[in-house]
Amino acid sequence: MFPGVLQIEAMAQTGGILALHSVTDPGSWDTYFLKIDNTKFKAKVVPGDTLILKMELLEPVRRGIVHMQGTAYVGSKIVSEGELTAQIVRRAKETNSGSGG
Repeated sequence: MFPGVLQIEAMAQTGGILALHSVTDPGSWDTYFLKIDNTKFKAKVVPGDTLILKMELLEPVRRGIVHMQGTAYVGSKIVSEGELTAQIVRRAKETNSGSGG
């Protein structure tokens, strides 16, 4: 079986890609997963199944907070779903002291 916690992690990773799609230079941002709500596991996923993930923004990204709905399908059947909240934060620029050594 494919554990539900890994299905949610897959949704979170996919949601991170969706969240970073809204910013310029996505490579300089980090995504922090904040919350899971209203999660339901509706059917088991077994070896050989192909999991299709659908992520949708529930509201526009504001102050870096991304609220989204994730749904996992096997074929046309919903196997799990949930609301996920993440925060996107610009990565601090690294500085070199130039001291050498």
